[in-house]
Amino acid sequence: MTQEEVLQIVIAALEKTNIVYMLTGAIAVNYYGRPRLTHDVDIIVNIEGKHIQSIVDAFDQKFYISPEGIEDAIRHRTAFNIIHNETGLKIDFWMLTDEEYDKTRFSRKKRQTIFDREMYISSAEDIILIKLLWYKNSTSEKHIIGAEGILQVQGNSIDNNYLIKWAEKLSVRRILKKLLKTA
Repeated sequence: MTQEEVLQIVIAALEKTNIVYMLTGAIAVNYYGRPRLTHDVDIIVNIEGKHIQSIVDAFDQKFYISPEGIEDAIRHRTAFNIIHNETGLKIDFWMLTDEEYDKTRFSRKKRQTIFDREMYISSAEDIILIKLLWYKNSTSEKHIIGAEGILQVQGNSIDNNYLIKWAEKLSVRRILKKLLKTA
């Protein structure tokens, strides 16, 4: 089974249980920019304690899932993961927080066809901003390379005013300015 097939199972389960989600991370970078090899899937979800059992029920047969891990992630607004039993593919579920930017980027999600299935994905601008934040905190070049690829592939469709506004608020404007010069 491929990563794409596993992702389709995950998205179908989220939608069946009415969990509001948004695809992010490397798969979103690949969608908007230049493809690179990735072995995990990152999804932002908006869930509460009342959703735990339906999530466990939706994934229990084909995935390793920890109800305690979900509960802890909800309590601390962090992340939990599930692991596909057959392939070992890990899916990270990041909790939507109450931070202004987190709520803003979640509200800007787009419904796109990815791997022959419609699903919600973060906007290109928000993937760039998140990559700049990750770069600021880790200095890993893969984040800059991902953001640069999105800028180059998406070109004029990028909302530069939105990028600049949020880069300022998120304290990554200097990194963005440097990136805009090279992209």
